[in-house]
Amino acid sequence: MNRILATAVLTVMLGPGPAARAAELPAPYAEAIASRDFDRLLTEINRQFDIPPWPQTDPETIYPEIAGKAGAQGTVKLVVYVDEFGDVRDAVVADSPGWLALEVAARRAALTIRYKPAKRDDKPISAWYVADIVFQVTWPGR
Repeated sequence: MNRILATAVLTVMLGPGPAARAAELPAPYAEAIASRDFDRLLTEINRQFDIPPWPQTDPETIYPEIAGKAGAQGTVKLVVYVDEFGDVRDAVVADSPGWLALEVAARRAALTIRYKPAKRDDKPISAWYVADIVFQVTWPGR
């Protein structure tokens, strides 16, 4: 019997896709997500800082067993709030492949990532940032 191996990786880019939940975000971000205007979202987010937050650790991701058995995979796009110390204080799902189990796992994973904080005028600041958590089912030997 073949075992399914699941991996999750962090990327820091945002692609196109519909909004899932953005009510907790500042209005310009929520509006950009709702209209699927991710270029606008990135433009708005990049106005906050001179230097963006940068991940210093990998996410502690647990691939949900039910999702793995169903073959669910894909990218969960998040907008995360990173404080001036580099800790993630909030993670809002902006897009997903439609599996609630993956969305929940991605939010949990995002909260475990440690960042180098964003900077404005050479001072660390709190800022919203875009991150993707990728869930991919891989088969042994491939």
